[in-house]
Amino acid sequence: MILVCAASGRIGRRVLKHLITSENSDQVVAGARVNPQGVDANFRIVNYDDVNGMVKAFEGVERVVFIPSFADTDRRAMQGRNVVAAAERAGVSQILFIGIMDTRLDSPLPFARAYGEMESALLNSPVPAVILRTSMYTDNLAEQYPVWLKTGQLVTCAGSGRVSYVSRDDIAASIVGVLRDPVDHHRNRIYKLTGPEALSYADVAGLINELHGSDIKLVNVNCSEFADRLKDIWGVAYEGIEHVARVTPLFQTVFRQGMMSDVTSDVLNLSGRSPESAQSWLGRHQLNQPM
Repeated sequence: MILVCAASGRIGRRVLKHLITSENSDQVVAGARVNPQGVDANFRIVNYDDVNGMVKAFEGVERVVFIPSFADTDRRAMQGRNVVAAAERAGVSQILFIGIMDTRLDSPLPFARAYGEMESALLNSPVPAVILRTSMYTDNLAEQYPVWLKTGQLVTCAGSGRVSYVSRDDIAASIVGVLRDPVDHHRNRIYKLTGPEALSYADVAGLINELHGSDIKLVNVNCSEFADRLKDIWGVAYEGIEHVARVTPLFQTVFRQGMMSDVTSDVLNLSGRSPESAQSWLGRHQLNQPM
């Protein structure tokens, strides 16, 4: 049996959709705090703050797909340790962990430390783990670039830093690829899920201009000015402008440091299909279309 945590999220839903169409549906379980609407799978309550509750949810489960929450750094790290503890007590055979490429303890991203700590807990657990570190989502660009089209400017403090954008669909396909292999095949392996190329924001502006016949100009500023101007220059995603204003300058710093620029063949090797380029993805999606 496979249990997909964070089943109401954008990646969790995609993984469940793949699994339900390719596996026996009674062997696929959606896990979340509340039953996600529109998901045709058995449901169990999974609360990362409740170890005993997760032990019950993981009963009879062979493989757990663990997609972390958006909790603050310390709580997110604690939740990861809770998942590992519950999996050990429930006799789970494998945990698939969906992380990020920057796991440095001294990263500008505060929650990068949480991912590093969660990886350590996983690799030191008797439960075999598979760690899938993802680059930035291509999907996020569609939530951001309407503002760039409107203003004619792409303002950034990432400098010439490059990002190997990968789509949520390719991430989900890679997760499913791991689940189709025997449990021991990827034991304690770490993969990096990336797109086929690493792009600077100058490259991104060029792609959008090519697709829309626009003339977006790249404007490089320091991160302090970037944060001050963020509401007017950047699209709003996830929890709203407060969340974006807090984390986007930090991500920009990570981009400038090259921590999201690696390009690998792991999506192809795990999913059996080549990752979609940002140019192709953007060409297939309309502005503001739900991702």
